[in-house]
Amino acid sequence: MGLIYVLGIKLAFILRFFAYRKKIIDSNLKNAFPKKEKSVLKKIKNQFYSYFGQLIVESIKLFNCSEDTIRKRHKFVNESQINTFLKQDKDVIIVLGHYCNWEWALLASSLNFDAEMIGIYKPLSSKFWNEQVLNIRSQFGATLVSMKESVRYLLKTRKKARIIGILTDQTPSADELNYWINFLNQKTPVFLGAEKLANKLDCPIFFAHIMPLSRAKYEIKFELITEATNQFNEGEITRFHSQILENNIKRNPAYWLWSHRRWKHQQK
Repeated sequence: MGLIYVLGIKLAFILRFFAYRKKIIDSNLKNAFPKKEKSVLKKIKNQFYSYFGQLIVESIKLFNCSEDTIRKRHKFVNESQINTFLKQDKDVIIVLGHYCNWEWALLASSLNFDAEMIGIYKPLSSKFWNEQVLNIRSQFGATLVSMKESVRYLLKTRKKARIIGILTDQTPSADELNYWINFLNQKTPVFLGAEKLANKLDCPIFFAHIMPLSRAKYEIKFELITEATNQFNEGEITRFHSQILENNIKRNPAYWLWSHRRWKHQQK
């Protein structure tokens, strides 16, 4: 995979040279870290471009990637916690953010666990790219279900314990701005889907920490948020896992998707 990472370095240079989404990245960083010096924010931006170039080429690799490659490039930590619930015939919800290589994490989890992997996704506006993403994510056996269809599908099709993966830092559309939290120093609209699903399925929620070990190699570590979701008030669990993600971002900010228009909606 050496050649493709040379391309990643070149791609990162191109992204910086053409200032890819510079205004969005600068605004996101400035608002998230208002106390940091401009020089520090610039350094984070350059580090983001470097990693984003790598992330793009890793994503391209998924069009022609073997199971063995994905297995070798991931180290799972404490997955026994997940397996304990699966053996009890309980579904498990795993939440994560657009941090490090979330696409590879889904594929690696599909291969690592002896259970059906279901990915809940927000459809892209482009039918062509939506189909490409679905093909990539399902190539090792994962089932993809849209957010709107997720509750009905999961309740109707259950035969044995499943793992349900959800990216929880996506931006709701304008007609879905129902719940807001403080995230990275800003009022941020969020989906409550993960905690609502956990309540309906009576299952635990885990957070997946993804951290790079070396170039194109990652560690995935699971943190149990709760196995008793019905004991919390609305929004509490979402605030918990959003805070975990925020802590990871603050420790290593270059690995989050700063080019995403996460705050395009403002609370009125």
